[in-house]
Amino acid sequence: LLAAAIAAFAAWMLWPRSLEDALELEGADFYGFLITFDVQNGQNSTGSESYTVSAGSEQAEAVLDLLDQYTYHFCWDTLADPNVISETGDIIVDLDVSGDLERGLSVSNGTGKARVNGRVVRIGYFGSGRAAALCEQLSSLLRGESGVAN
Repeated sequence: LLAAAIAAFAAWMLWPRSLEDALELEGADFYGFLITFDVQNGQNSTGSESYTVSAGSEQAEAVLDLLDQYTYHFCWDTLADPNVISETGDIIVDLDVSGDLERGLSVSNGTGKARVNGRVVRIGYFGSGRAAALCEQLSSLLRGESGVAN
């Protein structure tokens, strides 16, 4: 019985979940925030950009299509405080419907972990490659560098 409970818990933790379904962005205007970090000659600089993505726009559809290609799963940090992620990397992308980032996505290109609806999760199973790719693709879509109109 104990082995079955452990197996069920592990399956629940590692089961892939859709980012698109979790974020519920379809049919709503949403906000994108980019925070960039740059270190040159020992000097740190931080930049921020904000975007509003209109529901039904080409840009919104492109973001939703991208999110549909990615899954997340729970990790040990899911059960802990959501502030345990050290946001490393040179860019952080946040997506949110309400603008207060309580329900949304926060992903960095320097860690495999992300926040989804206030919970720490993992994007991909090994390393930080999947999260970094998602972060780069989202930043490109929000900035309009992907060829999709803003």
